Amino acid sequence: MDIYFFVYLIFFVAPVGTVIHELGHVLGAKLLGADKITLSVGTGSVMYHTTRKQIDISVHVLFFLGGVASSERSVPYRPFDKVQIAACGPLSSFTAAGLCYGLYIVYPSIYLLLPLLFNLWLALVNTIPFRLKGKQSDGYTICTLIGMLNRKHGNDDKG
Repeated sequence: MDIYFFVYLIFFVAPVGTVIHELGHVLGAKLLGADKITLSVGTGSVMYHTTRKQIDISVHVLFFLGGVASSERSVPYRPFDKVQIAACGPLSSFTAAGLCYGLYIVYPSIYLLLPLLFNLWLALVNTIPFRLKGKQSDGYTICTLIGMLNRKHGNDDKG
């Protein structure tokens, strides 16, 4: 891989794709009436911080190493609300991949193919249920919450 493509992938595609994914969670939380939302991009020391419309945004020095969004509201979220918020991240990544695909068909370029593939990868990986080092994927969150919903409503399969 050419060094320019690598730099483009690490310093542009990955952070932008991560922000798009996390903004999906932010949008879902906003639509469900969140009182406070926190969006954090990257890791390490904070290099930029702002608050806009009850959204607390932090960008860290290693901005290309992931992100996280969290939210709160005065009336606690119901399990299905949490499922919707968790699903909005992968949905926004799939949407970004679809937009990149549409553009790639018209303007074939590695500069569109990389974000297409990254957003598709991000969406797919986040739909797989797994836990790793104290963190969990959106798929894990959704499966856990659906299990809670099934138990709450007596929908467990008895065989």
